[in-house]
Amino acid sequence: MTIAWVVFRKELQETLRDRRTLMMMVAVPVLLYPILMISAEQLTLMGLRQLESEPSVVGVSGPATDPAREFLGGFEEVTLREVSDASGAVRSDSVDAVALFAISPVADSTRTVTIVYDAANERSQRARALLARALGDWGDTLVAQRLSERGLPSGLAQPLSVADSSVALAEELGGYALGRFLPLLLILMTLLGTFYPAIDLAAGEKERGTLEALLTAPVPAQQIVVGKFLTVALIGVIAAALNLGSMLLTFQTGLFRFGDAFDIDFALPLGAVALIFVTLVPLAILFGSLFLGVALRSRSFKEAQNALTPIYLAVILPALLPVFPGIEFTVALAAVPVAGVGLFFRELMTGGPALLPSLVAVVTTLLWAWAALAFATVSFGREQVLFGEGDGRVESGSREIRAQVRAWLGPRGSTPQPIHALVFMLVVGAFFFYLGFPLQARLGETGLLLSEWMLLFTPAVLFVTLGGFNARATLSLRAPRSRQLGAAFLLIAGAMPLGWFLAWIQGFVIPVPWELLEGLDELLTAGSTPRLLWLLVIFAVTPALCEEFVFRGVLLGGTRASGSIMRAALLNGLVFGVFHVSFESVFRFLPTAWLGVVLAWAVLTTSSIWVGALMHFVNNGVIVLIASSPGLRAWFESGGEAPPWLLLPPAIVSMIVGVRLLRVSVRSDDSERSEGGASE
Repeated sequence: MTIAWVVFRKELQETLRDRRTLMMMVAVPVLLYPILMISAEQLTLMGLRQLESEPSVVGVSGPATDPAREFLGGFEEVTLREVSDASGAVRSDSVDAVALFAISPVADSTRTVTIVYDAANERSQRARALLARALGDWGDTLVAQRLSERGLPSGLAQPLSVADSSVALAEELGGYALGRFLPLLLILMTLLGTFYPAIDLAAGEKERGTLEALLTAPVPAQQIVVGKFLTVALIGVIAAALNLGSMLLTFQTGLFRFGDAFDIDFALPLGAVALIFVTLVPLAILFGSLFLGVALRSRSFKEAQNALTPIYLAVILPALLPVFPGIEFTVALAAVPVAGVGLFFRELMTGGPALLPSLVAVVTTLLWAWAALAFATVSFGREQVLFGEGDGRVESGSREIRAQVRAWLGPRGSTPQPIHALVFMLVVGAFFFYLGFPLQARLGETGLLLSEWMLLFTPAVLFVTLGGFNARATLSLRAPRSRQLGAAFLLIAGAMPLGWFLAWIQGFVIPVPWELLEGLDELLTAGSTPRLLWLLVIFAVTPALCEEFVFRGVLLGGTRASGSIMRAALLNGLVFGVFHVSFESVFRFLPTAWLGVVLAWAVLTTSSIWVGALMHFVNNGVIVLIASSPGLRAWFESGGEAPPWLLLPPAIVSMIVGVRLLRVSVRSDDSERSEGGASE
């Protein structure tokens, strides 16, 4: 630990000499918030004064509008103008808004008034509000006049007088307001605080040529990475702490007047502030370690910026969750990276957070930080990462760019490399998203068939053929044995119910749009045998061939050699789940990803895509059969939203037996082939 401490002191001294780091740590939080918030307040007030400095020009149009003109003429905030064409007058900016009266068929009946205004113009919006208020007052006057003429009490037209009274204290309102934006700001500031130091301590040192000298010292690489990540984490925590402190001081000094105007006290209890600071530490370790590990794989400062920018953008969505209304602090969301910490901060600011989700948020953040630190340590232990050739620059000129692209793609072999498969998936995914979904929306079942065969199956075949790859090896076209098919059937028979239970569990985090499922249910329901066969062709046979050739064919063929079988299967399932997500079907991700992992593992184990095709067909076909069978549907729906619990024990047993039989059959085939080769 002494060596790590020396590295930490050395890196901290060098980092603090960097003007960019000091700007992000000190100048931005200390100077930015007072200047930014006070300037925003003054600009807002200035704009409001400018809008209110002159009366709004309004018009009145329609039959029998003299009483309205007379009443509106008494308002000092409006100036009346004669108008014949309401829409034209507003569009030409000759008036800000117009009250357009309709013909009243009967005396003393309700008259319809339409306020014509320009919603894209602030002056017109203000005029519309003034007109609405003035016309409301006039309506009250007319009601009182009619009641008086008939000798009726004035309260007859207003049986209820509703008023609201909030029990929230000024401090609680301030905590609620802070909880809506301050967690996002703290997370982003911690992120930014670790962003540039991580790049400089990894890719920056590689570019300057000082990292090699440091690593040649007779000390363990783990000590060096500990010292570096401590530096990055400390800077991130200090940056976030200064941001929080500067904002709270800006509010409490009284310089920000909006709080007084709305009776809001922007203050946090000292206990909440202390807990936020403590939780920022593992968050900073998470960001710092992750950034160090990624930046170390880059060869220059600029290349590291490009590599880390997508990670920065990916953090924004979970960091935004505390801002959205209706997002509750549950145990499931507490375990999500970044989101759990943000929701924990929000609950601390708005009141006492629940104990169990709070513990889950803190503990899982520590675990994510530990995983990121392990990732950074592994990066420092690989010579290929540390001493990669080049400086990260791409020379100008089309010839050099083509050479760089060829070097990036790597040499072609009998099967695609991971980068080949990745590029293929990006292209296919883009075409399927921009062409396939519109085809399905416009042509229905025919569009689904066209999108599957034209945008999935055909590109996969063309990619393998035109790319010069070995089709048998890339697409795993080996014929399976009958016992392998039987084992695969048992495997998918167990995996299907487990996937349904995963979907049910996911529903506690991502609500299932039941109205969308009702539409899919009608689509999958067959009322006759020909219709059932047609649905099986569309939803079972077609995906079992087209999607398998893409995911368990090209994608798996390009990634299976880059790691263990389980790692390749997990990656395949992740991509498969993301591919099936759209704006309305996010709930499909987890069960679809689970199915992708199981199918990929089976194909990798047997080296046969036909095993995956059979399992895919069974999975989709069973769904069609259940939807088309009233008895089965009633049984499945008897337990409410959860699948029948009776399925869980046999599903687990079936999956375990299927896995074991599949492994035994593969080992048996391998031994038979080896004995046959020896006898020859």
